[in-house]
Amino acid sequence: MSILQLVAAVLQLNAPWVPAEPESFADLIVRRGRDNVLTYDDGISLRVQLIDPAAYGNAADLVVSAQSASGQPGQLALVGGLIPVEWRAALRRAGLSFIDVGGVVEVSWPRLRASSAQFGREVARRRRPAPLQKGHALVAEELLMAASAGRHPTVTGLAGQAAVDKSVASRTVAQLVGLGLVERSGYQGALRVVSLAELAELLAARTAWPGTEVVTGYAWGRTTLDTAATISRSAAEAGIDIAVTGRAGAAFLGVLGTSSPSEVRCWVSVNGRSLEEVAADLGLEPAPAESANVRVSADRWRFGVHRRAIARFDELTAMVAHPLRVWCDLHGEQRGSEFAAQLWGEISNA
Repeated sequence: MSILQLVAAVLQLNAPWVPAEPESFADLIVRRGRDNVLTYDDGISLRVQLIDPAAYGNAADLVVSAQSASGQPGQLALVGGLIPVEWRAALRRAGLSFIDVGGVVEVSWPRLRASSAQFGREVARRRRPAPLQKGHALVAEELLMAASAGRHPTVTGLAGQAAVDKSVASRTVAQLVGLGLVERSGYQGALRVVSLAELAELLAARTAWPGTEVVTGYAWGRTTLDTAATISRSAAEAGIDIAVTGRAGAAFLGVLGTSSPSEVRCWVSVNGRSLEEVAADLGLEPAPAESANVRVSADRWRFGVHRRAIARFDELTAMVAHPLRVWCDLHGEQRGSEFAAQLWGEISNA
């Protein structure tokens, strides 16, 4: 075979925006996996350095970083994630390969060329028959938060951080080990998440906003984010644990789109009360879904409000869910996958 002949290859990427089912583009097959690697059909494999555009403030810095990565022996560079349209020309001029969550694939590597506008299209999210119900979800969420920060907790540590019985933490870990998502060093040893992306995808599929109970209402605000700040103040005054999530939460975390979110989505801890009573204490006026600007969902197992924190946007402050939880909850919103792709860089590099 001539060294210049184009051959087929499989590109494996560890990123949650990569479709779960393999997709083909010309001679390239893209699939989700635990390592970033390109394998040619003649058996040669090369490492792939996946570069998240969300970590850069402009196209020039992104190009410099990608060029540096592509210069490493035995390694290919791939810009992957939500790539601003105006940046793509710079990537093309520099001869850099990229994959955008919105549907554009342009790969130009040794012996391989692939181009498509179909990658990453929205598909219906399917719930998987897997664990992460009730307190198990809280344990998995705490494990992901620890792993994204480079920590390797124990079962005992997870139980304490998630405020659940040790038996719940142990069963959760055992199930995740059985799924191949977690490795354990001895029965009581440190835990290692094999794939952040796969475990995060499972958590999102099983626990994304909303829960089984939702109440809609209206609260005054000059903008949607102002409304989120107002709701947060009302919750603090009423002693209600609340966490703004979804697109409004992402905006407070610095992930912005070309248009403002249309509503505020919140998790609230009901503590044995009805969700309607809690909504009334938040100052929400009852309103049908079509005219509401706030939606609250009961967080009976506290995985929505777990590790929430105050976040700022200009002069506004709101109580916002942890970035991992916001990421999980974004997928149900319009263009949610694009916003989630931006936020993933913060989660995986925390």
